[in-house]
Amino acid sequence: MSSGGPRFPWQAYLEQAVSTSGEVIFFTDTDGVIQYVNPQFTRVYGYSADEVVGKFTPRILKSGVLPAEHYAELWRRLVAGEAVAVDAINRAKDGRHVHIEGSANPVFDEQGALAGYFAVQLDVTKRRALDAERRLAQFAVNHAPDGILWVHRDGRILFANDALAQSLGYTREELCTMRVPDVDPDFTPQRYAEHFHAGLRHRAVSFESRHRRRDGTVFPVDITVSYLEIDGELCGCAIVRDLTERRQLEEQFRQAQKMEAIGRLAGGIAHDFNNVLTAVVGFSELVLERVGDDRDLRSDVEEIRRAGERAGQLTKRLLTFSRQQILAPSVVDLNEVVRDAERLLGRVIGEDVELTVTTGASPQWANVDAGQIEQLLMNLVVNARDAMPKGGRIAIAIAGAEVDADFARRHPGAVVGPSVTLTVTDTGSGMTPDVLEHVFEPFFTTKPLEKGTGLGLSTVYGIVKQSGGYIQIESAPSLGTTVSCYFPRTGPPEALAQRQALSPGAATGAETILLVEDEEVIRNLARRALERRGYHVLAARDVADAEVLAARHDGPIHLLLSDIVMPELNGPDLAQRLVQLRPDMKVLYASGFGHHLAMSPGSVSARVTFLTKPFTPETLAVSVRHALDRRDRAADRQA
Repeated sequence: MSSGGPRFPWQAYLEQAVSTSGEVIFFTDTDGVIQYVNPQFTRVYGYSADEVVGKFTPRILKSGVLPAEHYAELWRRLVAGEAVAVDAINRAKDGRHVHIEGSANPVFDEQGALAGYFAVQLDVTKRRALDAERRLAQFAVNHAPDGILWVHRDGRILFANDALAQSLGYTREELCTMRVPDVDPDFTPQRYAEHFHAGLRHRAVSFESRHRRRDGTVFPVDITVSYLEIDGELCGCAIVRDLTERRQLEEQFRQAQKMEAIGRLAGGIAHDFNNVLTAVVGFSELVLERVGDDRDLRSDVEEIRRAGERAGQLTKRLLTFSRQQILAPSVVDLNEVVRDAERLLGRVIGEDVELTVTTGASPQWANVDAGQIEQLLMNLVVNARDAMPKGGRIAIAIAGAEVDADFARRHPGAVVGPSVTLTVTDTGSGMTPDVLEHVFEPFFTTKPLEKGTGLGLSTVYGIVKQSGGYIQIESAPSLGTTVSCYFPRTGPPEALAQRQALSPGAATGAETILLVEDEEVIRNLARRALERRGYHVLAARDVADAEVLAARHDGPIHLLLSDIVMPELNGPDLAQRLVQLRPDMKVLYASGFGHHLAMSPGSVSARVTFLTKPFTPETLAVSVRHALDRRDRAADRQA
């Protein structure tokens, strides 16, 4: 083969290739001192050739990100004559970190001796950043709490994240073989086209729909779709939010609002009715004191009184539902309350119903009105018995529980913290969802007219709520019912002094009482009843009248007996004014319900007692005597 002719200028071309290369190329001697850098070196690292030629490579490029062992191993392999793949982070002149991929290679002379090294590096900083962003985005999509899917214009599902797959009961791979109509029972081509075209105009479309799980159940969703072009194909990216929990919370909130409105109405009716009943029962008592030996007249008046007392029980139940009943809470062991009520409950349910009671292994303390808890138990057990006309089982259980934030969030009204649960479970006929929706409303009942008032569960609801608790009912047709009442758990009670019983005959006195009552019939009844027992009564029809009487009276006023709610100024505000002028005066509120005004803090609170309407002359006299004899807790603390 002839060797004649012109030689190909390899060296010139190689120098041109190195100079114009988009990769960083530089040479060092055997000590690692830089001998040559190409223009891309300057573009990437910011150093000119003059600044780096003759400098030790690590001193120029080492970033400190990688450990010293990394560079030692690289140098060891190069000295051994190996070509080494490099994935490193170097430092540019301005301090930037530059992520490079490439190689470091030994260079040998014509005799095969090691002459130096050359490095080829590609700046992959932007690519690595994009890769990191992509991985983060992929992680965020796959771990997002909402469902995310890509949908082709023709309805094919191209991608689904884990949240969507789990909510629908499919794998992600299965969803990517399906179409939108397979998971959306409300899908129609017309609706899909409307959303699609709206998306093209507005970039994003939000709407509500439903999704169908693998098991066929359907749940509400909120969908937001954005449309964009991928590889020439128009696709939609949909974010799907499960609305099940939100709808449940909205329904619970609406139910709570409805119950609150019904409660205010019931409480208002009961309050006004209590005033009437106080007059009926009270004047009946006054008449009975004067009828003598007329047995027929006595019988008629007693019947009037008993009718008034029965009506009073009805208003009491209404006030309990509306959470306005005056309670007498104390720290009690609910285990003991249930055990005390067990024998009575056994007599109520009959022989064809089996009753079991399970109490906690340790005391379960709660600050409740024990009498009201017994009423709650009675109502629940009677309801359970009526749901089992052919017999069955009722189980009552007391246990400790811990209400966590998640439970409280899903059950508005529940209080986070330690609780005591009182649960009543029956094997009766159960309730349908539409009955459950109204079960706490007063006068709502599925029983025949002569067998139920519809106040049983509404009373239970009021007792639990007024005790600061939460109530939950689970029921289904033919599967029985479970009612769970959660009461905040407290510590054991402190030793309390026992209140001495007082007979009506001993409830007399000669003290001065300022009586304030805007209802004339109640005012006259109370005045007559107290004057008959020896008291001196200053009767005022309103607050202004009471202030005039208090200012004109020269002697002491031992007791203020006042209604709570009155025109212009309420009873507690009047008490605050008068106690400033007469610091030794005690206070007794007479009211048909526990109004929040009576519970307001102030100098009066330590000397206040309550008398519940409707009252009789005897109960009025006993309450007045107790109020007058009661020691002032504030004074005791100062003593």
